[in-house]
Amino acid sequence: MTNRHFTSTIAAICTAPGAAGIAVVRVSGPRAHEFADALCRNPKIRPSEMRGGEFRLFQLRDPTDGAALDQALVLSFRAPRSFTGEDTVELQVHGGREAPGRVLDALLRLGAEPAGPGEFSRRAFLNGKLPLDRAEATMDLVAAQGDRAARIAAEQLSGALGTRVDAAYDELIALCADLEATLDFDEDEASELPAAREFQKRVSEIAERLEALLATAREGRLLREGALVVLCGPPNAGKSTLFNALLGSDRAIVSEEAGTTRDSIEETLLLDGIPVRLVDTAGLRDARGAIEREGIRRARALIESADLALELVPADANDAQPEPGAQPEPGAARVLRVLSKADLDRTGVSPTRRFDVAASATTPDGLSALRAAMREKLGIDAASRGGAGGDIAVGARHAALLREALAHLRKAAAVWSDGGADAAVPAAMLLRAAAEALGRITGRTYSEDLLDSVFSRFCVGK
Repeated sequence: MTNRHFTSTIAAICTAPGAAGIAVVRVSGPRAHEFADALCRNPKIRPSEMRGGEFRLFQLRDPTDGAALDQALVLSFRAPRSFTGEDTVELQVHGGREAPGRVLDALLRLGAEPAGPGEFSRRAFLNGKLPLDRAEATMDLVAAQGDRAARIAAEQLSGALGTRVDAAYDELIALCADLEATLDFDEDEASELPAAREFQKRVSEIAERLEALLATAREGRLLREGALVVLCGPPNAGKSTLFNALLGSDRAIVSEEAGTTRDSIEETLLLDGIPVRLVDTAGLRDARGAIEREGIRRARALIESADLALELVPADANDAQPEPGAQPEPGAARVLRVLSKADLDRTGVSPTRRFDVAASATTPDGLSALRAAMREKLGIDAASRGGAGGDIAVGARHAALLREALAHLRKAAAVWSDGGADAAVPAAMLLRAAAEALGRITGRTYSEDLLDSVFSRFCVGK
């Protein structure tokens, strides 16, 4: 991938808004040092005279009227030795909203263009500084909601995923070349060539490695999106009390009055490093009025989309059978049946009503058992140990491309099995299609539409 020449120079604030020690304003492009010269005042040196990697303290002044803007530690980077591969200047100004905003405004008035979402990373990719999978890992690291997510993102930023995908890509291209070489031989001779004899074995080995990566997709989704866990059951089952206990705070209103919770309440907690969206819902029963019916409708919609539904069976229930409408629909989601209020007398619970775990919001042991059962039901225990991929947890885009590559590989194996040496051309075409799918993971093959899709999800300044 060769260095591209971008005619525009872009600028953006790269740090989050709000009170902080510093904020970083980045300028990248052919006029980066020219714009920095117009702002920076230092009697000894100008930014355009600084060596790559050098930094100096400057007084920043408005190029229009000379008014003071701020003081800044200015870092100079020379192409191609910068994040974007272009001439780049980073101005470390004081944090907050006003100081970096005024500096950015001055740069835009000089002629810099405001950077779009992910535009610095896009230039880094196009200039061969950052493979596509590592660019995505930078945003995963920024968005990480727990240690496990941050660790996975950092590993993928160092190339844990790309190295494996590139190895499979290179093997497929080499196998294609070996396969196409058989076309220069007679059919009998071609079938005896090593490439022909070992075709199925080599394809199987590559597919096995890709399947191991694909097996981490569920953990990848949990790490990036979180698991949706919904508390459900009849009114007064202890849902809000258990919701508060799992969170460790009084978030939901708790009352003896049935139907207190009319709408869903959502909060996030970490379960072994996996973000969990925990939702308290309205009690499920035959609704008494329009407002309660709407709350129950919303509760059922959440249950249907949940990764896990915690169905509460209260230990102090008086009825042998649950009230009509008090249970989630069969098969609506993975269900963990929880005997709630387990510290109370359980004689009212029907002996035919089964539950998976007993829990009490008032006893630590009960909560520990519930958390362990949730981890097992969600598959988080395996995820926390790294699953099949160790330091890999592929994202949704990667998973879709791995599935596409595997489909081509399986079809190539079937074509070869049916046609032998005569199938060299169609089998090679399918292998190249598989390689192209893998190439789109790391960016060895790409389109502008693909880049638009990937980088549009980035924040401005990254």
